[in-house]
Amino acid sequence: MSFPVTKTLAAGQWVLAGLLDLLLPNTCAGCQAEALARGGLCEECSMELLRLVALPYCPRCGATLGLGVPVYPDGCPQCPTPLPRFSRVFRLGPYASPLRNIVRELKYHGQLGMCGRLGAMLAEAVAADERDAEFDLIVPVPMYWTRRLGRGANHAHLLADALAAELSLPVGPELARTRNTPPQVHMSRTKRIANVRGAFGVRHVPAIRDANVLLVDDVTTTGATANEAARQLRKAGAADVVLAVVAKAEKPVAYTRHWQ
Repeated sequence: MSFPVTKTLAAGQWVLAGLLDLLLPNTCAGCQAEALARGGLCEECSMELLRLVALPYCPRCGATLGLGVPVYPDGCPQCPTPLPRFSRVFRLGPYASPLRNIVRELKYHGQLGMCGRLGAMLAEAVAADERDAEFDLIVPVPMYWTRRLGRGANHAHLLADALAAELSLPVGPELARTRNTPPQVHMSRTKRIANVRGAFGVRHVPAIRDANVLLVDDVTTTGATANEAARQLRKAGAADVVLAVVAKAEKPVAYTRHWQ
């Protein structure tokens, strides 16, 4: 199956990012220190990021696994019931410093240049998968147009573009946000599921049918949003849906023991 590669990243967004880099101090996205090494992070934050990336996690839900807990492909004790519609998760690390700060700088302070580094790291994780999974296209989790206008960009889309460039895959605009949904930060998992139910639709079903889809988002917490997006993609005929995210938000106890 083949798809035409689409240029989804507006050139104006990269121009704006370049102007901001010229006007603003060259600060680290992880700690805001002005002394940078390379790639938008100081040396200390770069090392901390690598420590987060090295943490073992469940390939089914993305949750950090405790010391000595084996990695099972069919899930872990933290996996939701029923299991999500996506069959696997690739992630960089838990939503902890400096990864948390990097994501916030990307989403709220226009440090779009970090998309390239995060996308490249995600691409390495996907390419290193022992199952040697092959994908037909990459689909970002869409943002409702009013929220995208307020943010200035859909950051999941920017990450998808960076990931696609590394993996030489097309980015598909087939998934659409059909209605705006309230922020889910303080919602329970049950309320999150109800909040996003029916919030997505598929524009072009033939492009999705029988495709192996890599679904991209910035952060996952309960997996409700990604699960609903994957449900719609599977309903449209996708053969498989795999989730790739920058970070998994979870309780600190899940990963702080690794630093002791």
